[in-house]
Amino acid sequence: MIALLAVLKAGGGYVPIDPEYPAPRIALMLEDSGVTHIIGRAGLPSVSWTIDVDAVPDTYPDTPPDVAVHPENIAYALYTSGSTGRPKGVVIPHRAIVNHMRWMQEAYPLSPSDRV
Repeated sequence: MIALLAVLKAGGGYVPIDPEYPAPRIALMLEDSGVTHIIGRAGLPSVSWTIDVDAVPDTYPDTPPDVAVHPENIAYALYTSGSTGRPKGVVIPHRAIVNHMRWMQEAYPLSPSDRV
């Protein structure tokens, strides 16, 4: 979760890839999405830049990244099952997540005493 939040705060988007997927599906997702960085555990396919979450340094910057994140920035991309042929990527922008969270708070209000 920390790595996902870091990607979003840095203005990036992510593509969740299950390492249990068949190798051809992973290769298709990496190629189709244009992934250039992977954050994961050792053993995942290597791309131009890979971060092993088990080898993250003990120190971090004291300030957030100086990056403007806009509503239309990509937050994440999900891939269809491919049951009708080649899997397709569906891009979700930050705007969609904010709209969903606003709807959730209106439909199912949470208070400071709630835990989810």
